[in-house]
Amino acid sequence: AALATRGRGGPAPGRGAFLQEVAAHLPDSEVRSGVRIAARMPAHTSVRHAAEVLGSGYRMSGPDTVPFALWCAAGHLDDLEEGLWCTVAGRGDIDTTCAVAGGVIAARTGVAALPPAWHAAREPLPEWAALSA
Repeated sequence: AALATRGRGGPAPGRGAFLQEVAAHLPDSEVRSGVRIAARMPAHTSVRHAAEVLGSGYRMSGPDTVPFALWCAAGHLDDLEEGLWCTVAGRGDIDTTCAVAGGVIAARTGVAALPPAWHAAREPLPEWAALSA
């Protein structure tokens, strides 16, 4: 999310470049290995294939969730709605993968990029949250 925020306002990096940068900031781990695999996936990779290779949360672990969620986010850094639909298409632990992907994308786009219908349908925020927005 920090890398996405840092790039706010400029052109979105390509999926592979973004994921390589993310991997460079991760400790040696299964998650980093998965993110590196995600970074090397061809541009024409389908969502379903990415989910099968990277995992989409069925095992409910970081290595089985984070690489796929970041792959989805990295392909849609300027479009929250498309990024979330991409993530949903991978099935698996949808609420978790969408939370990760959505958080990364929203860090770049800000809340102004929320589709108006989604913003109108959300629950009211507590007063303290409105002060920090």
